[in-house]
Amino acid sequence: MGIKRIVQGGMSALAMGAVTVAMVPGSAQAVDWDHGPLYDRGKHAAAYIEERGDYLRVCDTKSDGKKAWVNVFDYDSGDLLYSLTDTKNDGKCSYRDASDGGKYNLAENHKFDVIVSHEPSDNSGSYHFQFLNDH
Repeated sequence: MGIKRIVQGGMSALAMGAVTVAMVPGSAQAVDWDHGPLYDRGKHAAAYIEERGDYLRVCDTKSDGKKAWVNVFDYDSGDLLYSLTDTKNDGKCSYRDASDGGKYNLAENHKFDVIVSHEPSDNSGSYHFQFLNDH
């Protein structure tokens, strides 16, 4: 009887811990992605975009020792704003969002060009995607 109570209490604490982790503000895991997955041609890289909060996630999806990356460009000027890479297919991915400040805080009501790619860097298997950051 005492053991059953301890196990039940432990399970309740474990469940509450999982809920707490899932609700952490700013956690990219809890984001409802507007766009994605956006894959390069060989599905070596996957990118996800959430306009509200300017979240960007890139994931290396192949265990081949080659990194995945995303380049974000200003659509009008063509200027590279930033790059984000993920080097391991470990399920953790790499993230950036507006709270990182500066170049990661994308202008509202502005269009952006995103290129999803992987090594080698010749962009032969890249995927181009444009979006209007309207919220």
